Amino acid sequence: MYDIVIKNGLVVDPSQGIKEVMNVAILDGKIADLRRGINSTGARHVIDASGLIVAPGLIDLHVHCCYGIAHIAVNPDLACLAKGSTTVVDAGSTGELNFIGFKKYVIGSAETRIYALINIESQGMIEFSRPNQKWPSLITGRDEMFINVDGTVEEIKRNRNIIIGIKWAHHGIKGVELAREAADRAQCLLMAENHLQPETLKYMKKGDVITHLYHGLKMGQHDGLLDADGNVQPEFFDAVKRGVVLDVGHGAASFKWSVARRGIEQGIKPNTISTDLHSGSYNGPAYDLPTVMSKFLHLGLSLEEVINATTAKPAEVIGKKDVLGTLKIGACGDVTILKLEEGRFPLEDTSGEWEICKQRLRTVKVIKDGRIVF
Repeated sequence: MYDIVIKNGLVVDPSQGIKEVMNVAILDGKIADLRRGINSTGARHVIDASGLIVAPGLIDLHVHCCYGIAHIAVNPDLACLAKGSTTVVDAGSTGELNFIGFKKYVIGSAETRIYALINIESQGMIEFSRPNQKWPSLITGRDEMFINVDGTVEEIKRNRNIIIGIKWAHHGIKGVELAREAADRAQCLLMAENHLQPETLKYMKKGDVITHLYHGLKMGQHDGLLDADGNVQPEFFDAVKRGVVLDVGHGAASFKWSVARRGIEQGIKPNTISTDLHSGSYNGPAYDLPTVMSKFLHLGLSLEEVINATTAKPAEVIGKKDVLGTLKIGACGDVTILKLEEGRFPLEDTSGEWEICKQRLRTVKVIKDGRIVF
């Protein structure tokens, strides 16, 4: 007898190359079977997913969810899990001085599965924790950087089960250098924002992540993906060849239709699609992960590509391949059931430009660790 059987849905699991109507069975918090014709007799819950998409639980590689610690953060269960993201990565909201509070009061109590990138700034994103406060310069960084590489490395070592890497954001090239040093010493990945280019990319290694890929901001002469003529800077192609992960990180200021379209046309597709959900983006223009996924369907990525970028690939990035982001037998019993709606859906980028999308993904049901949670 199974705990849950999901019947008649279009299973899309890029980790196994599957896109066909199948049944999924879950028992004791794990995927127990995946095939046609699973007997659902006696199952505690039977879900008819006819006309729906059955995907592994979605993984959002870039959110800010230290809720109650900083104003920038969203409630992970309401803003992420309820919208389909069973697993999220907090992208540097806290640093080595305040991670302990995040771990105890949010990660320890949330239903959402939360991993973290620790900020190279020892106090994390405290500078963003007050409403209406001006953000620091991305070019010069702050006048003073409160960075303790030794303390950061030690905090990672104490929390290997949660902290998967280091985040660099707003501290100039010196900050990138220190983040690289800390990541190397802690033997973990580095996520860096797509600024101060092409200099920042020089510090990125295989498995590291460049986020805010399609931001369209001009913090410097050629900051970001494109040069002044709208061509992808050659350093990005070099980064792809050496295995640097390209992440969307939509947020409130980091996704522009025209930049994404030009980049994709020139061969720079996102490896991972993430929201950068925070207090300034979850009420728009990012909203949630299915909305951001819908924007990339509109830009020409296939359903399989979009789901791969929110399941199998981010699972690989965080070192959880075959455990998360997959419906393989024995994997965590995380499933996101989606509906692909047809119509006319106006969606905006972060510069206020709207486009009419013909398709939209919407979360119907969320299962985490074999429990129906939403």
